[in-house]
Amino acid sequence: MCESETLHLAADISFIHTDHLWRMPGSWQGYQYYGPDFYEEVTRIAHRGRFDMLFFGDAAETPEIYGGNFDAALRHGIRWPKHDMLPMIPVMARAAPNIGFGTTMSTTYHHPFHVARVFSSLDHITGGRVGWNAVTSAYKNEAANWGFEKMMPAAERYDRAREHMKVVTDLWASVEHDAIIMDRENGVFADPSKVHLLNHRGKHFNVRGPLPVIPSKQGRPIIIQAGQSPDGMDLAARYADLQFVARRSLDSITAHRAELDRLLAIHGRKPRDLGVLWLVRVQVGHTREEAREKERRFMDNLPPNAGMIELSFHFGVDFSVLRPDMRLSDAAALVQAEQVHWGSFLEIIATESPEITVEEMGRRFIGQRAAHVVGTPADIADYFEQVHTAGGKNGGIILSKNFSAPGTLRDFVDLAVPELQRRGLVRREYAGTTLRENLNS
Repeated sequence: MCESETLHLAADISFIHTDHLWRMPGSWQGYQYYGPDFYEEVTRIAHRGRFDMLFFGDAAETPEIYGGNFDAALRHGIRWPKHDMLPMIPVMARAAPNIGFGTTMSTTYHHPFHVARVFSSLDHITGGRVGWNAVTSAYKNEAANWGFEKMMPAAERYDRAREHMKVVTDLWASVEHDAIIMDRENGVFADPSKVHLLNHRGKHFNVRGPLPVIPSKQGRPIIIQAGQSPDGMDLAARYADLQFVARRSLDSITAHRAELDRLLAIHGRKPRDLGVLWLVRVQVGHTREEAREKERRFMDNLPPNAGMIELSFHFGVDFSVLRPDMRLSDAAALVQAEQVHWGSFLEIIATESPEITVEEMGRRFIGQRAAHVVGTPADIADYFEQVHTAGGKNGGIILSKNFSAPGTLRDFVDLAVPELQRRGLVRREYAGTTLRENLNS
């Protein structure tokens, strides 16, 4: 997917209206809450920084893990509300050209025919700038919202996902790019030999096909996958064009890339077929002192239990009932039993002191769940270059949520991007009009 060694830029804007960010100085000021004006401005800022993509994660539920109810989530504004952001993408696409958009649909709860049709249609509307973030949904309340008494076990979710993603990709291939003829003289609109039935009958899905949508300007939408467990890694190696990954050290980034390359070879694919966007939280200032002051203001504005709430949401365990002095590693069996982001939890255990407690990790989780850098544009560029090299120069960086929305993104574009461009790490101009063209340049 990433044919060149260019460092590609993306931004995770999944919950920049919530997760404590609404309290930050400057956030949402002058914008209607959850209105399109804000997201149009974010798009224009990212376009000015020549970003490849803006990304929306999703989970169709209201968090009720911490404390056993949704009081803390609603009181502090954590992952709630969650509008479906797919309708926002055409609005954002009209605000600026070239930049792409990734958004989420679940392989666990959405039917593959619906996913294939919606994303292919959206790809037409945006001129070939859409990516599908294929997720295996792992939240109890989300399962209940879709009518399930219990959340599917992880093995079943991934078995379903493998079939789901095969059906989607087969549907996207069921109409050839030159099927439309529009021969007015002879009255022929399309060549039937260029359109193919699927007649898929599988364990989880039966789909006749073909897809009643023609290929888009970029052929088909980009496929994004974020799993870090063994099943998630294998799924990405089979089908994804991009992986979205939260690793916390350069060594684990290198190890992750090596494992992906091994799995890609097993599935008959090349390393360049799958790029990785490494999640990095950035706080940039003209000076290190300014950047540290921004970081201090952010941390000071967090509720005392913010990290524990986030830990609970992310790993499916109510950390409010655990002893604060309990070692985090001793909670591993509880997290593994919930089958929620197990790969991410293992990453924390592997990169932290064995003696770190639940309370200590709770204080640090929001700021240090993934890789992070606080400093000047030169500090940011130095770190990005290290991450990009550790990852085989095959992908780029996806910025973690911006803590003063849209101020932190604007600071990054105004301060860090010129330094990255000066070093030749990132592009100065877009290579094409589609997401695929730009990711491959």
